[in-house]
Amino acid sequence: VASFTGEKEAITKYNRALKAAYLATVKQGLAAGVGIGAVFLIIFASYALALWYGSKLIVDKGYTGGQVITVMIAVMTGG
Repeated sequence: VASFTGEKEAITKYNRALKAAYLATVKQGLAAGVGIGAVFLIIFASYALALWYGSKLIVDKGYTGGQVITVMIAVMTGG
């Protein structure tokens, strides 16, 4: 490239392509982060809801902690 005096043009084209690839990677990383964050939010929110409801069952209906944990584990492993 340098022998045909096209070095500056080649560098400019390379930098343009590099910038486009970088921006695409940043967008992809942001989308992946938001997606994984949303999945974990749903998972941990459902754990919190299950614990809260389990505590209500313990207080109001006389369930034991073991029964609540058994049901939670059964639901988590069963899908």
